[in-house]
Parts: sequence; structure tokens; C-alpha cells
Amino acid sequence: MRPSTIVAVGIVVMVSILALMLYPRVPYLIPPTSPQGQAPGGLPIPQWAIAFGRADAPITVIELYDLHCPYCAMAQEQLDPLYRQMLQEGKLRLILLDLIVHPEAAQAHQYLHCAYKQLGNNTLDLILQAYQTFSKQGPDAQMRLLERYNCTNAPTKADFDNAVRTLLNHLTQRGVSIRQVGTPTFIIVKNETINVVVGADVPKVVSLLSQ
Repeated sequence: MRPSTIVAVGIVVMVSILALMLYPRVPYLIPPTSPQGQAPGGLPIPQWAIAFGRADAPITVIELYDLHCPYCAMAQEQLDPLYRQMLQEGKLRLILLDLIVHPEAAQAHQYLHCAYKQLGNNTLDLILQAYQTFSKQGPDAQMRLLERYNCTNAPTKADFDNAVRTLLNHLTQRGVSIRQVGTPTFIIVKNETINVVVGADVPKVVSLLSQ
């Protein structure tokens, strides 16, 4: 075997070993897999939902959100460091479902789904940026940020509404009481137990994730 061939083979082996060493340490960078119709706990989730983290993570958070909701923006900014830590550790599956409270936000949500098709897990950075832009500069600036990802196959407003309705009906049938749904709403599945936090009660969400 030629010396150049030996060197090439050695480089390939070293790169392969390095990849295997790093792979389990950055699970939230694994290309996202579409939920196959259900989340842990048997909750119905559409395949187009924006999701991050390992499908077999011990904790699942389903967050109902609206890009024009200031409380969602506040909660996202505060929870982002914890989300990222738990995603990196392989402890969290984060699923976002669109609850359009502000009708004018529907287009922004469609653009975000287009971005997810293009950016994958990097969409988590874009979500935080979109909320910060909305809070500091308003919805028009947020729209300019997101419209660059325009596509023709994003979910529709009807898709968004139907997904949330299906999920809430399923929870009701399971005996999970939600008196009033708003944005944000956090549905936390852990050890087959479902807890619901309505509103930007970040300390309660942190407590449930940390228990």
C-alpha cells in the first residue's frame, strides 16, 4: 500500500472516531425527525410540527405559541438557556404547535415553517431572534426577518387550528383539564404524567422540567 493511501485511510479513521465521540454530546444537532403522528404519552402531533431533540428523550414539552404574543417572547427568552442545555444533554424533546391568537401572525408562522424545512435545528436560533425582533422592533421587522424563507408548501392556518383542536380534544378525553387556553401554553410529558401550564409562568415550567 502506498504511503499516501495509508495516510488517507488514517485520516478517514480518525475523523470517524471523532464523529462517534462527539455525536452523543450534541443530540439536539441531530437532523430533526418528524413525529410519526404521536408524541410521548400518546398525544397527537402533526408530522409538520417544528420539533427539536431526541424522539426518545425522557421529557417532552409541547408548546402552543404565537409569534405576535409578547408573553411567548418573554417566556422563550427566559427558557431558551434551559431548553438548549436539556436538548444538548438528550433530556428534552421540544415540539412547537402554532396557536394563532393574533390572526395577522399566521403568515409569519408559515414563513417559520418554511425556515424549519431549510434550517432544521438551527431554527431554534431563528425563533429566539424572531421574538426579540418582535419585542424591540415590532411585527413588520419580524416579518422582514422571516419572509426570506418563503416557500409554497407550508402548513395553512386551517392546519394550525386543526392540530391544536385535535390535541386539546385528546387531552380532554384523557381527563386533562384545561380551563382556558392561551399563549403560551406548555404541555409537559414526563414519566407518562401530563402537566399543563397556561401562560408565561416560567418558574412553574422550570420546576416541572427540573423535578
